[in-house]
Amino acid sequence: MSEEKSQGNANSLNLSDLADFQFGPAWARPGAAATPTYTSAPRESRAPRRKEVGERRSFNRDRHSSNAGDAPRAPRKGDRPQKREPRREPKPQRELPAPAEGFRVELRPANSILELFAANIQKQKRALPLIDLARVVMGDKARYDLVFMKLENGPMLIHSTKGDQACWLTEAEAVAYLWKAPWFSELYTREEIEVEAPKGNFTAVAVCSLGGELIGPVTWHGYQAALMNLYRNKYSTMPLDVFKNRISVDKTEETVAAWVQAASHKTVWKPTREGAADTVLEDARAVEADFLANHYSSVYEVVDKVFINGSTPRAVLSPGIAAHVAILSDKTRRFPQMLIPNLCHGMARHHMPIYKWHGNHFTGPSRVRALPADTVLADRMMAIMNWAKENSGKKADIMFAELSGVSAGEDEASRQAATDAHAPYVADMIWLLEQGYIVVTSDNAVWFPKGDLAPEPVTKPQPRKGGSKKGRKAPAPKQGEQSKD
Repeated sequence: MSEEKSQGNANSLNLSDLADFQFGPAWARPGAAATPTYTSAPRESRAPRRKEVGERRSFNRDRHSSNAGDAPRAPRKGDRPQKREPRREPKPQRELPAPAEGFRVELRPANSILELFAANIQKQKRALPLIDLARVVMGDKARYDLVFMKLENGPMLIHSTKGDQACWLTEAEAVAYLWKAPWFSELYTREEIEVEAPKGNFTAVAVCSLGGELIGPVTWHGYQAALMNLYRNKYSTMPLDVFKNRISVDKTEETVAAWVQAASHKTVWKPTREGAADTVLEDARAVEADFLANHYSSVYEVVDKVFINGSTPRAVLSPGIAAHVAILSDKTRRFPQMLIPNLCHGMARHHMPIYKWHGNHFTGPSRVRALPADTVLADRMMAIMNWAKENSGKKADIMFAELSGVSAGEDEASRQAATDAHAPYVADMIWLLEQGYIVVTSDNAVWFPKGDLAPEPVTKPQPRKGGSKKGRKAPAPKQGEQSKD
């Protein structure tokens, strides 16, 4: 099955969805001011400011004096005991079913988010750590897929061909989903017909407390069928025992009369396929048998590998599959570094280079490399290279201002003048970024990634003052060579 089938609504993502990233510096944004602005504070400003000694002493003094003034008084005779609110017990968490065995399951970035990353990295010429991209992927369920691969002797995967991402492990689960599937109305129409009212002396009616549905008297011959029909149609996502525990008995005359009136009408189904207009299916079992015989093979396919988007509702998944989705999604969200290997493969498929820098995996417009010693650069490019070598880690806007000699002011005219003066340097820097000779990260910092690798000027050695060739020692012979003396 193709990966594109499981992208969900991830294709609707845009850059405003991508968490805390600053894709694009001030100089790359059309109509923006030359002075950089940032949506998030720099790292230094996020740390809490340490209080000065005087402040701490004053704070402690005020705290102690406040505590002394507000200290509760001792209980006196005649005081009424204060009522304590009853302690609320935490709600028991619903236990997940056991993950199905017989599969290898991987969590991968959705193809749509990989395309978005690749397109904007190439556009903005930024180098980004893969751990940050992994956090962005895990920030929305639509941005990742879980890939289920059947192992030898593993159970079959029954996947819907209707685009609703439903996936089951047994034929019984796949057939039971028929009643709440969005495509049910494409296959069957529902009709109400009048029938003879049930005969008998009924004094009580079973009622489902979950939705108030009237099921019927427990002594009625159709009770079990009505009970299971309600369970299949509305409550099949919960265990049958839990559903049955929510059934109560109502003995009021009004409820019994309401049920008799409802039981005087019967629901039947008719297939919509050609040539079956006269077929009437009188109960749920008949509908399921008709579905198995005429539609099952066209609605479902049995596969060895399936992509399930992280946003797929759990109600359309087999409990054993849904457990895998919940557990692996939660674990990867807490440890996003688990996603980096598959993120590497995904970015490589979109022709994005991956390299290690500062101990982390990065991707960017090009793989970083040293400038070859025999490369001749134009003056502006060489100025950018030298500036990056001497000021690695400083912001791009500072570099443009220093190299061009023009800084943006407060008025529009000076900003425009700075933009015009910076433009040639911007164009040259983009070429250097595409070659991998320098790196700009998402915070607009310019880096010289390969250390001190810029070509050094070649100069001839000067003879020592007062020395002569005769008085100099000959260099020691290399290993394996004989001395000429």
